[in-house]
Amino acid sequence: MKAWGFTISVVLAIGLTLVQANAPDSEGPRGVSPSRAKLYMADSSGNWRCLDGSKTISFKAINDDFCDCPDGSDEPGTPACGNTFFYCANVGHTPAYLKTSRLNDGVCDPECCDGTDEFDGMTHCANICEQVGAKARKERERIRKVVKEGSRIRKNYIEFGKSAKKKLLDQLEVAQSKAVVIKQKAAEAKAELDSAKAEQQELIDSGKAEREEARRKQLEPLIVKQQQMITRAMDSKLLLRTAMEVLKENQNKNYHDMAVKEAITGFDQYLEQMRQEAVEESKTSQEQDPDLTAEQQFSKLQDQAFAIRKEIGWIFQLLKAMKENYNTEYNDEAVLKAVSVLSEFEPSWKDDKNEFVGEEVIDLLPEEETLIPPTSEKLATPNAILSRVQRVLRLVGLGALLPDTRSELDRTSDAYNKALDEDRKLDHEIQDIERKIGVDYGKDESFAQLAGQCFQFKDIEYTYSVCLFGDATQKSNSDTSLGCWNGPERSVKVREAGSVINCGQKTPAVCSILSGTENEDVISEPLMPDVVRGESPKKHDEL
Repeated sequence: MKAWGFTISVVLAIGLTLVQANAPDSEGPRGVSPSRAKLYMADSSGNWRCLDGSKTISFKAINDDFCDCPDGSDEPGTPACGNTFFYCANVGHTPAYLKTSRLNDGVCDPECCDGTDEFDGMTHCANICEQVGAKARKERERIRKVVKEGSRIRKNYIEFGKSAKKKLLDQLEVAQSKAVVIKQKAAEAKAELDSAKAEQQELIDSGKAEREEARRKQLEPLIVKQQQMITRAMDSKLLLRTAMEVLKENQNKNYHDMAVKEAITGFDQYLEQMRQEAVEESKTSQEQDPDLTAEQQFSKLQDQAFAIRKEIGWIFQLLKAMKENYNTEYNDEAVLKAVSVLSEFEPSWKDDKNEFVGEEVIDLLPEEETLIPPTSEKLATPNAILSRVQRVLRLVGLGALLPDTRSELDRTSDAYNKALDEDRKLDHEIQDIERKIGVDYGKDESFAQLAGQCFQFKDIEYTYSVCLFGDATQKSNSDTSLGCWNGPERSVKVREAGSVINCGQKTPAVCSILSGTENEDVISEPLMPDVVRGESPKKHDEL
């Protein structure tokens, strides 16, 4: 019995030893995380394949301080390969990874607060994970509270933004409905005004013949006087022109008097100019309306008088220049005769104005007394036409020809102008509402409540001010604008809790200004870093 008991004990001991030799180590080799320990198991032959599958080595060669595998996976716990990562358990804090090249380098790396990175005993690194973990947990709790409060305020911001946008959309709907009514009202007022204008124009046209006759009688004395002035001017022009023609024909060419030659040359130029104007006038005269009103006749006579005086002035200047510069020693009879004609005519002529002495230009009645409505669109309003016509008709005793219909036109015109004014105001209101609706306040309108808020940063010499959804300024002794919020090719970058947020329009930036501010009110929980939630950083992967 004793022999059998001893034999059974030996067999059990050997069996347990074999089981322990082949059972996987739940913790794995040094430097391997528990989640990856299953990758480090020997096969039935006691061998192990590199993680990249490139080579098979003895399981005992793992962490033997010699780099066997090309990928360095056989040395997760020594600095032999240097290109993999060492797992620090950091019990009491957060696990971390450290590059194997930093193992046993004599430096207590903060990533391994448990001191396991210096396992050769040459450098003692205390395990401070409990202290570090407590501090980290305290910081995480602080951040968690900030995130929670920020999320609460952000929720309020979203509610405000959505409510404000809904209010704007409601205002837009009301304004657009009003605009439809006002535009219809304006169209009706325009039709009524056009009808009143047509009626008034019909009244004006109905008395046109009588008014034109009244105007003809009024201008008849002026036309006669203007014709008399033209006759006098024609006689004077003929006198001077004849003098020049005689001079040109009879002057002694052997004297070579330069003053006389210049006068004759100028006269030839005058004759050529008159010939060209006569040709042009013959072309246009065929197209002229023969039925001219009295006012048109008077204007045409004025133009003729002006043209004749211009010719007189031209010839007068030629004779005057010759008179002042001709050679008196030549005693040329043709020249002396021309000078004599000029001397007799000169006292009656205003050389500087091309006018006869004592003769005044005849003008029409002032504009407000004109019977014929002006053609200028600016002046030819129905009321202005009617008012002038009625006033002049009353002056000549014909006021009964045109009844007063201005009150009706005024009423319709005022109604139309009022409708147009209301329409313009509504258009501006709609554009303003649409502009506000079109502003991008972020997802869920979460930044709408910050619109108009300004943040300042004081530097040594300048104060920079950034107004959200507004503009940015640089203040010194005077303000210098750095661009509008929605300006082209400009942006302002605001540093938000350590990160950089581009707050400008998404266009190629020509000018980029970096400002700094913090706002813990609008923290979004999904954006919380892993460390805030107490999770392990997802960094290194030996694969």
